[in-house]
Amino acid sequence: MMQIIKRTLLLTAAVVLGACGSGSTGAEIDEAPDTGDDRSLCERVFDGEIIQAPDGQFEVCQFETSYGQLDTYSATGSEQDASFVLSGFGVGETQGANSVNHPSSGASDGKKLVIADRFNNRVLVFNTLPTTTASPDLVLGQPNFTDTTPGTSLADMNWPGAVEITPDGKLLVADTENGRILVYRSIPTQSGASADYVLDLEKLTGEADAWPWGVWSDDMSLVVTDTRKGNILVWDTFPVDENAKPNSKTNPDGVGTPRNISSDGKSFLIGDENGSQSTCWGEEPQNKMRQSHIWVNRLPIGNPDGCVWDWYQGDAYKGGLIAVAAGGRDAHYWPVFPVDAATANARVSTGSTTVQSAPTNPEQAPMNPDQAPMLQPVEPGQQLPPLDPNSGMLPPIDSNAPEQTPANGVQPISPSATQKGHSYLGGDGGDVVVTDTAIYFVEYNGNRVTGWNSLPTDLTEKVPDFSVFESDGEISSLLRDGLIQNPVLVKAGTSLVATSDYDRRMHVWTSFPGQNSAKANYVYLTGFPAWDNSFANNTLVIAGQRSVAVWNNFVAGALPDQIFSETIGSVAMSDLRGVAYDGTYLALADRESVSVFEGIPATGQQPFRQYSIRGPGRLDMRNGLLAIAPREGADVYLVDVTTSTAPQKLNVKVNLPMQAKFLETGFAIADTSFHRVQIWTDPTSVQAGAEPQRILGGAIGERPQTLGNRFYFPSSIEEVNGTIFVGEFKFSNRILVFAR
Repeated sequence: MMQIIKRTLLLTAAVVLGACGSGSTGAEIDEAPDTGDDRSLCERVFDGEIIQAPDGQFEVCQFETSYGQLDTYSATGSEQDASFVLSGFGVGETQGANSVNHPSSGASDGKKLVIADRFNNRVLVFNTLPTTTASPDLVLGQPNFTDTTPGTSLADMNWPGAVEITPDGKLLVADTENGRILVYRSIPTQSGASADYVLDLEKLTGEADAWPWGVWSDDMSLVVTDTRKGNILVWDTFPVDENAKPNSKTNPDGVGTPRNISSDGKSFLIGDENGSQSTCWGEEPQNKMRQSHIWVNRLPIGNPDGCVWDWYQGDAYKGGLIAVAAGGRDAHYWPVFPVDAATANARVSTGSTTVQSAPTNPEQAPMNPDQAPMLQPVEPGQQLPPLDPNSGMLPPIDSNAPEQTPANGVQPISPSATQKGHSYLGGDGGDVVVTDTAIYFVEYNGNRVTGWNSLPTDLTEKVPDFSVFESDGEISSLLRDGLIQNPVLVKAGTSLVATSDYDRRMHVWTSFPGQNSAKANYVYLTGFPAWDNSFANNTLVIAGQRSVAVWNNFVAGALPDQIFSETIGSVAMSDLRGVAYDGTYLALADRESVSVFEGIPATGQQPFRQYSIRGPGRLDMRNGLLAIAPREGADVYLVDVTTSTAPQKLNVKVNLPMQAKFLETGFAIADTSFHRVQIWTDPTSVQAGAEPQRILGGAIGERPQTLGNRFYFPSSIEEVNGTIFVGEFKFSNRILVFAR
């Protein structure tokens, strides 16, 4: 049940975005005529439609929800084990067979369909090809359909990224975070079945931290991509046991982080998030590092013969290719497998009609959403290469939009936009599976698998004929079930707030939740991607990209009192990644500097402090003491803004930490790429180089795992009455709650 509390529009209409979920940058806005859908905006939000407000516009919906309170919950965990989970169904749990979380790949032998359910650490098997909503018949990697616990045995998986069925019926699984390929000699017939053997890439290649992302085989050869190392591994003959080493291991010129593999059996296309070929075939994208490398009529050994702009993944079809793009919203069909400029350009596409103009300034282009944080250890003070861990969806700015003004006095109007066409949301995963029965689109960012009964003669705005896991092919079950991508947490009086840059939403619990899967009382559609938030003296501030919103006297369900766009005070905003407010001072992190104002600034007001810092990220501040986490690198700073001293670099061992925060009882760092949280009970002791008194998560060098005592990219921390809340980023969407 839900009801609309209030809406305000600073632009002309609400819209449906065709890109949402982890890893997408295709943020164009769909125009949508009236299709007879009489549901209100909040009803559509409640149902899980991928709806976002345009720049500068806020919407808010109230939901009738109830949950146990934090002060009455019975702790089942410990100081090191999470007691319960928000933005999830429980520690190591999901709702059932159809409750997927970022499906990333698919495969078929013409009779069965297999789907890699990445965040749930499992592979789902349909014994017959579904042509309508259906449930899988069995699960691999887990003993049943509700368990999602990762593991390392032959019956376990940890973040599986790709599946492949060979012509003679072998099932291959790229068990990404276990660094191995699981080999089943035939598709199992019982849930929880063990693989027959594994290909451990570290053992076979001698390189640690292997990250197999793509796998392909025609029974004669086997091709595997090791994304983190940039390697492409090829076995000339299929390995018959766990000791068979690849015949070649190459790191080709122009190839950065090779991902999934598409092939027609003769030529190969391998998607890449960080390609560096100087030019490719096709229309040049905003992100030139997204390339699909091509090897023509040969195995992918040595340097590629060319490339197609953008990162694609798909399946061969009658001599051609059907694929989805990591950063797009369309399904693409090449009648001939792309092997040169002519065949690459002979592409037709279908998807939603776009009306928002793309950014013309490269500085405004969407940030790289699929570049995983580096995972190697670093020493205190060591600078890492400029990989951006804070990378979710940053929609392009509409250059035709009117200049934004504060929300005060704006009259609300009623949006009525609905989606036109369908957005095929690939992203970090995504795939196409072609069979004689149906064509399946594995929509990683849409969190769904949709299907066509056949390839249409006219692809114009082709919509799916069916959806496999849900009856409605336009919804995201993540949004419907209250799962939040990239949650950033802040205690706001007696409320808990979680903003999400990726979803462009803000969730507000009016009291502190104390049970699994407690849904927020209010969901805001925020008018920009909020990367950070802060609360003090009953004032809530959220910030991201080129906007700041302020609630001067925060009440759940109320709209912001002020919205700053493009400039705040005298400072031009370009790419905000951090905000801190302590009731006296306001600090903002933007590209290479941190600006500090006295209070919420008036028009033209100068900051009284500015610090030049390489790539500052999230901020926090208490009594003028400002903590600065990096958006890249490994340096965390503290500075007293009431003095003229320079920021002091902390002597801490961290790897791409996304937040440093003052807690009720101390100070904490979300040590994101070491998959842990460090906590000091005395905020001043960290300045003196003291070791943390408490560490949540595993040891440095351990693989990430979505267990109750392990993390996958922890990025946000909050303390509520002695209880620690930790939100995860990008490759997990949990909020774990740890007892006192």
